[in-house]
Amino acid sequence: MRKRMKAYLPKWMLWIMTPLLLLIWGFITYSAFATTSGRQELGTIGWLMLTGVFVLIGVMFWLMGSGKLPAYEIEFEDDDQPPRV
Repeated sequence: MRKRMKAYLPKWMLWIMTPLLLLIWGFITYSAFATTSGRQELGTIGWLMLTGVFVLIGVMFWLMGSGKLPAYEIEFEDDDQPPRV
């Protein structure tokens, strides 16, 4: 019989990835609206799409780090020993 084990991201991942994502998003926002080349290349629609992607990534990291969404599912045979990593 096979067993499943769920693995979650560690809590420190929240405190590293959240500021990093905010920093990257802030740089993209600055480039999109404060520079003329950014306004021409990215535009408002491109900025909105990138913002949506960053929000989805942030929510995914938050759920994985808080223990609500598993990052991995490990399947192994039930021989009373967990798999070696």
